[in-house]
Amino acid sequence: MVIHPILIKFVGSVTMVQDMTLKKKFLWALHLGIILISGCAKKSVVSSGSEYKEDLSAVRPRYEYTEPAVVTRAEPATPAKNSNVPKADVDKPLYVNKKLESVLDTLSKQNKSIRYINGFRIQIYVGNVRQEADGAKSYVYQAFPDLNPYVSYTQPTYRVKVGDFMYRSDAEQYLDLIREQYASAVILADRVDIKRSLMVSPASDHN
Repeated sequence: MVIHPILIKFVGSVTMVQDMTLKKKFLWALHLGIILISGCAKKSVVSSGSEYKEDLSAVRPRYEYTEPAVVTRAEPATPAKNSNVPKADVDKPLYVNKKLESVLDTLSKQNKSIRYINGFRIQIYVGNVRQEADGAKSYVYQAFPDLNPYVSYTQPTYRVKVGDFMYRSDAEQYLDLIREQYASAVILADRVDIKRSLMVSPASDHN
């Protein structure tokens, strides 16, 4: 008798299904047994009125406290006042003041040694005739006695300059007066004598 292969496959699948259902049933029974056993176990219930007693002194940390020592400082002995000790001279200048005075003295000496600075002069004559240069010089002496004339000669030209002015504004005041006699007078930058520039009186005094 020959068994058809399809029939063999069908019988195999039926046996597999039966095995799986048996396994599922077994697992369900196992779970149910565990639940029942755990439910029937005796539960230890701690009543609220019972006190918990256990000695924890062995595990508690221990710290040793030492009282800090209080050190009293001895007060310094006050020296006996000696009436013979001379008092510090309050009016005596400090060393800084002495150095400052020496520096100021040095600067004043340097300033005194400086005779000339940059300033202005009025040029009233430029020409080749010496008599005209001398006439311009004498005119300055007569009309403006506080101004000093300066005559320079570079062959063949004579130049006559007047005054020692620190500021151009001072020279401009005199320029208007000098142009009444010398219309070609001009202001030029020059090195001037400091002392003589301080002696120049205002131009209004000559009006």
